[in-house]
Amino acid sequence: MAEEARLTIRINPDKRKALKAKAEAEGKNTTEVLTEFIDQYLGIKQLHNPLEQRVTRLEKIVEEHLGESAA
Repeated sequence: MAEEARLTIRINPDKRKALKAKAEAEGKNTTEVLTEFIDQYLGIKQLHNPLEQRVTRLEKIVEEHLGESAA
């Protein structure tokens, strides 16, 4: 087993709850989601294909837009 380190972050409780719920809905836990995000951010792991990258970008734009209209 690879050596691991613990990372502690501060996060808004509502965001933590939403993250946990979304991760569970996708059959993951928060550690898996955050590790995938960190890998992508560092360029260690890329999304599988250009279409998946485009869909991910579009989902983010839609989420941001819906967040603005809800406010």
